[in-house]
Parts: sequence; structure tokens; C-alpha cells
Amino acid sequence: MKRLGLRARLAVWYAAAIATILTGAALAGDRLLSHLVLGQLDAALVALAETEAAVGLADSEGQLRQDPTAWGLPEASLNRLDKLVQVLDSEGQILNRGPRAGAALPMYPPLLARLRQGEVVVETIPDADGEPLRMVSLPIEIEGTFRYAVQVATPLRTTLEFLRSARLLVLGGALAILCAVTVIGVLLTQRALRPFDRMIAKAHRIGRSNLHARLPDPGVPDELGRLATALNEMLDRIELAFESQRRFTADASHEMRSPLSRLRSELEVTLRRPRTPEEYAEVLRSALQETERLSRLTEELLTLARLDTGEMPYESEAPVALLPLIEEELRHLEPEAEARAIQLRVSGPPDLAVKGGPDTLRLVVANLLQNAIKFTPAKGEVMVRVSAHEQQVVLAVSDTGPGISPEDIPRVFDRFYRGSASRSPDTPGAGLGLAIARAIVQAHGGSIAVDGPPGGRTGATFIVRLPVAT
Repeated sequence: MKRLGLRARLAVWYAAAIATILTGAALAGDRLLSHLVLGQLDAALVALAETEAAVGLADSEGQLRQDPTAWGLPEASLNRLDKLVQVLDSEGQILNRGPRAGAALPMYPPLLARLRQGEVVVETIPDADGEPLRMVSLPIEIEGTFRYAVQVATPLRTTLEFLRSARLLVLGGALAILCAVTVIGVLLTQRALRPFDRMIAKAHRIGRSNLHARLPDPGVPDELGRLATALNEMLDRIELAFESQRRFTADASHEMRSPLSRLRSELEVTLRRPRTPEEYAEVLRSALQETERLSRLTEELLTLARLDTGEMPYESEAPVALLPLIEEELRHLEPEAEARAIQLRVSGPPDLAVKGGPDTLRLVVANLLQNAIKFTPAKGEVMVRVSAHEQQVVLAVSDTGPGISPEDIPRVFDRFYRGSASRSPDTPGAGLGLAIARAIVQAHGGSIAVDGPPGGRTGATFIVRLPVAT
């Protein structure tokens, strides 16, 4: 079964809610009207019963008048009220009846027992000579003793017809209101959803060729305005991600094309004529270097892909001490540093630990240290400091290289971005190390920044902040 659209569902829900409200109001109104009408009728019957009792007991000695006409109001009143009157003694025997009493009004033991207790009983007789009656039984006490009972009744036909007509009127009015409100609800729903139609039409026209386009903003900070703002912000992120993906693909293709082109050229030139064993060995060494560069680039691309998909393990059951991990990486880099007479200095408390995975944190440290050594000139210095500050472990890696120019700082962590100091063909790397380090640090709930002094001539300092392990 096909599901109803949003407009139809809103109309159905709206109509159902209104129908429920009208039904509840109609039932409550019918109950209230019945209560009021019957209450007024009961009050009138009780008043008539009291009047009949007063007229019937007008004798100062408290004796009943034997004249039947003495029990009742004038004839005009009887005709107007269609009153039925009956007087009984304490045993339930009929003593007197009004001129319009007709058939005897019922008196049964439970009713007589309630009258003996001084209770005024109001009840409905379902069938009395073919029609329902509303009857009041009034006890009359003389000197504190129950002596007589006056019963006054009136037919309910007119009252029931009035209530029935009122119900039909209320039902008709409710149906009319329901139809009118439903139509108005449908029109209001269409009007309210019209901006959504415009947003949907605009969204259908947005594609990869015009990702800069945005949904129309209603200019009102209501639900529709917040939705438009949220969707436009999502389109901003999509455009940024698409542009980053496009740039990433182009840069990756370029980075892989260069070593592949050199490798192919060297092999083609070598195969044009016979070579000596030394020449073949030189070509193979060059091919091996290009292969190693491609291998590193492929590994870095795979690492970034795993970081983007959340496959890298970040959590560790035990805290990771940062200083021993740094010292281990420095031992691996000592041969390269000694070859260029670069001094490696490290300081900090050995017990500072952070939350995270040791393998991924080691990758961050290795990238920062390799980057520092790569740009530090011969006889320079690389300094690593570990400290604690406000529930964070701070790792600072400084070098004495050429530094980072102010225009390069905002993009130094972008993928495949290589600043002016790293664009030399002799400088290894594809510009992915810092991007990988930032992705890992952010995944650990930390931050990474670079401090490039003014002029960019006194080195650079990369500062990593990670949550301290507790």
C-alpha cells in the first residue's frame, strides 16, 4: 500500500485531531445539556411536590383534605405542566390523586424505605402508559414522623425530543465545522509547505557543476529558516569536501605521475642500446628510489584513507607515555641526524601519558621529527619538549631551519601542500605528513598548530596538545 504524502498525512492528522476535539466537546456538551435540562425539570417537580404538600396539608390540625381538587394547582397550571399528582400514606397506600393522575404512579418497597429515611427521590419511570415519566417522591413528616408521601410526575416526551433535536443540531454543526476546518487546514498546509517545494526544486538543480548555489533563505528565524540554514551549511561542507577531493585527486595524480614518468623515461632510454653493467646498476638504483617514493606515497594515501573512514585504532586500554615513545623515534633518526651534524635534544617528565593508540601516536611523532630534521640545515638543532598544561600534554617540536612564511602557515596542514621551502626537487616528501599528523591528533581529541616567527627565518615550532591520561 502506497504511503500518503506529507500534505495528505498532515490533513488526515489535522482532521482526526479536530474530529476528536469536536467529539469530546459534543459529548461533554450533550452531558451538560442533559444535566441542566433534567436538573431544571427535577427542581420544578420538587417545587410542585412541595406546593402540593403545602396545599394538601393546609388544615391546621395536619389532616389530609379528602377533596381531590384540593391536591393540585389551578387548572391552567395543570394543563401547562402536564402534572401527575398522587398522595400515599406511610404504608404506600394511595390516599388521593390529582385530577390528571391517570394510571397510578408506582410505589415499591425500596422507594418506600428511602422515603421513610426522609430522602426526596427523583427517578425516571421508563414506561408508564406507553411513555417515560420523570417522577419526584417527597416524604411528609408530621412531628418528626413519616406520615405521607407526595408523588409528582411529568411526561419526558417533550424533554427527550428537545434533547434529541439538540444532539442533531450539535452533530450537524460539528460536521460542518469539521469540513470547514479540514478544508482550511489543507489550504494552510499547502501554503506552509510551498517554501519547501521551492527548496526542493532548487535542490534538484544543484549538481557538481554548480555546487556554489544555495537554497533560498526565507529570511525568518523559524523552523523553515533554520532548516534552510542547516541545509546551506551542509552544502558548504559538501562543496568544501568535493573541492578537497578534487584537489586531492589532482595532487595525488600529479605526485604519482612524476615518479612514474621518470621511471618510464629512464627505462626507455636504457633500453634503446646496450649498456654496461655499471650503467644498468645505476638505472636500477634510480628505479629503486622512484619505487620507494611511490611506495611511501601509497602508504601515506592509504593511511589518510583509513583516517577518513575511521578505521585507524585510536583508543588504548592503557595510557601511553609520550617521552619514551619520542626517545624511541629519535634513536631511529639518529643516523640521519649524525650524518648532517644535527643535534637532537629532548626534555620533559617521563611519566606524562596521554589517551590514545601507541601506533598512531608514534606516527604523529615520527612525522613531526622527520619534518624537523628534513628542514634543519647541517649543524643545526632539533629540540623536543614535553610538558603539562591544564589537563593537557603539550608536545613542542622546534627546528632551526628556514621557518615557514606567513602566507604558508594557513595551509601548512593541507594535503599535498608544500610550502616555498619544500618545493625544491631535492626535498623529499609529498606534503602528506603534516596532514596525517593533524588527522590523528584531532581524532584523539587534541589540536596541532605551528608557530612561524615573523619573517620566517628562525625556524618553526609545531605544538601538539593531547588530553592527559587520568
